[in-house]
Amino acid sequence: MDIFKKGKYELIPTEFRTLGLVSLQELSTFQDKFKMYDTDTTINTIRDSIIANYLGFDLLNFDKHGFDAKKSSKDEFLEVKQCSITSRRLGGTWNDTNEEKAIAFSDKRLFTTVAIWKGASDLKFMIYGQHKGLGKYLLERVRNRKDGSRSTQNISIENLIKKYGFKVICPPDKTKKYVLKLIVNYKRDLYRYVKLPDIKGIQDFQ
Repeated sequence: MDIFKKGKYELIPTEFRTLGLVSLQELSTFQDKFKMYDTDTTINTIRDSIIANYLGFDLLNFDKHGFDAKKSSKDEFLEVKQCSITSRRLGGTWNDTNEEKAIAFSDKRLFTTVAIWKGASDLKFMIYGQHKGLGKYLLERVRNRKDGSRSTQNISIENLIKKYGFKVICPPDKTKKYVLKLIVNYKRDLYRYVKLPDIKGIQDFQ
């Protein structure tokens, strides 16, 4: 069987195992403190809190239902999508979207951000905005999916910028020139849509 020929098997380095264990123990201490025991959920929630803080959303949703964050001062919500810089296609994934949630993305109260990370904690940049067309697209995909299939939609940052006018956001530890270089290296033609003065900093959201 071909499946047994796949993979790259190597001896486990001692340093990989020991440093990995230390990292997991530190994460476990954090999980015990906040009583969050699903590891994927813990990491995503930490990241959500970082993004929400940068964009001026001070309330974090600790429930699995609803959106990721909200402003205490007004009725505005934030949905956060996470993506690795090493992915072949940078963008956000909408899993198990139903009609109600799809329609919500056409509502002026809801904003969306796609955060691009390297590793667990190195935030490279964010794409942020809202557009009625996003909700319409998601709703169309939900209604036209095959019977019995999960409703999963992938939308690239390229489309979010070009079609829906999303803005590029620079984290506080990066420069706008660095972020622009990442954007253009990813998709060359994005230089027509993203200029250096267009890139926002987190001070624009405080």
